[in-house]
Amino acid sequence: MDRIDHDELKAIISNDAFDNYTDEQVFRDAKYYFKSMKSAPFFGEETLGIYVDIYKKLGERGYAPALYELGLLYHNGEFWLQPNYEVSLGYHQKAAALGNPDAMFELYVYYVRGIGTEIDEEAAMDWNLKAANAGSDRACYNLGTFYATGNGVPQDMDVAVQWYEKASQMGNFRATETLGLMYRYGDGVPEDVAKADAYEELEDLQREEFRQSLDEM
Repeated sequence: MDRIDHDELKAIISNDAFDNYTDEQVFRDAKYYFKSMKSAPFFGEETLGIYVDIYKKLGERGYAPALYELGLLYHNGEFWLQPNYEVSLGYHQKAAALGNPDAMFELYVYYVRGIGTEIDEEAAMDWNLKAANAGSDRACYNLGTFYATGNGVPQDMDVAVQWYEKASQMGNFRATETLGLMYRYGDGVPEDVAKADAYEELEDLQREEFRQSLDEM
């Protein structure tokens, strides 16, 4: 895979030459260099700040993944960048408004924990549902757990299984593990050893794929 090199990325932001590339390509390569270089102790704001500026410019262009990445950046901070939860919240709100399911899920987390804002459980549940409907496997898993336990919603094991199934189909190994245990022990569903075995086999595959994705980052 051909990458835009560091000097070329500097030129893109210096000359505002984003129209010569796709937003996806610029974001992909800026994120790659940022992640690769930030582990080195001699790279700081002078170098890494270029990629932050690229994220911000892409955000101005309406590219939601860059806004989401900025939300994460200002939440976690770097040794040269202080965390700022209110700024982080703002970026996630902008990304969510553009339909980014990961940002929607982060808003659930922020409102349920009061990160950068007041705790608002109603808003949190609303954002979790929006995230699930937009394709967030984490949000689907959450809804499965909410309905299984009656947390904030009427307890309904049939609905819980439906949400766990959606999360599992998206590759969420925790949801797959939960389904396997439910069918293994007949917890909220009819006991079914064959289904339990199938879910456990799928869980192993999903966990391995997850480990490989971490190695590739």
